[in-house]
Amino acid sequence: MEISTTNIKKAFVNFLHRFHVLIFSVVVLGGLAVVVFLLNSIIIRSGDSGSYTSAAGSSSFDQATIDRLNQLKTREETPPPLDFSEGRTNPFTE
Repeated sequence: MEISTTNIKKAFVNFLHRFHVLIFSVVVLGGLAVVVFLLNSIIIRSGDSGSYTSAAGSSSFDQATIDRLNQLKTREETPPPLDFSEGRTNPFTE
């Protein structure tokens, strides 16, 4: 039995031809397993907020902003009635 590059190449091609479905299945399932483990680790790390520091400092309002907020209507106040004047016509009627 001689060892040459053509014999090695022929044996490798024969091996791939015989087990290509099995090799493909193992590669695909292994890739899916890696993706699931990576996503799981990302989800676990996203729930950990111990090392998070907020970039926004304490905020304060000036008096003008407070006055504008106080002028807003509350839910209990009724809005003024809508003006359905006769100046508008329905464009879909003839």
